[in-house]
Amino acid sequence: MPTRLFLAVLLSLSLLVPPVGHAAAKPRPFAGIGILLIRPASPTDTVAPGTITLYREPGVGRLAELPPAKLPTLSQVLKAAPGETAVAVQGKRGAWLRIAYDEAGREGWVQLQRHWQYDDWDTFLKGRVVRLFAGMKKNLYSLRKEPATTSPEVQTLSASRNLRVIQVQEDWALAMIDLAAAGWIRWRDGDGRFLVVIDETFDPQKR
Repeated sequence: MPTRLFLAVLLSLSLLVPPVGHAAAKPRPFAGIGILLIRPASPTDTVAPGTITLYREPGVGRLAELPPAKLPTLSQVLKAAPGETAVAVQGKRGAWLRIAYDEAGREGWVQLQRHWQYDDWDTFLKGRVVRLFAGMKKNLYSLRKEPATTSPEVQTLSASRNLRVIQVQEDWALAMIDLAAAGWIRWRDGDGRFLVVIDETFDPQKR
């Protein structure tokens, strides 16, 4: 093969293969309607339950038995305590919760256990400190006067800025900065994916 043609083929192949360390970023997780914290039965036990059973419908049609560590977690959004697994809840019927059980987004129902914790996002986020994800569209870094994209901007934010959530209204959160300024941010996008990272160092439910 002529040298010039050989080099051309090598160049074409190099354009098809992504460079090492430049893999596509993992998508932000879906928020759903709330959060499930799968916890050990004993507060002193830092080992998560062995397996949980998922059903096609509440209590009917067993789909899988998996250890909590195999579930798609909210690790991008919230750092869970040792032995604890945080997952998004997509639906609820009484004591039954619908969650994703694989990275393809397939879902099943689990029964809420006494030692687990479920909260809707309105309850869980209130009082917590959050930050916006880095690398998003510029308009998402706006603190607005009202919960609407057409509302005037109060302040431009950065991904490193801490915001304390006062109230949640659908995809919007009323947040305060440094006890001085308050306004509305989008905490969840139109597709239902998170726009914020939750600071694990402060739990308002343990005050």
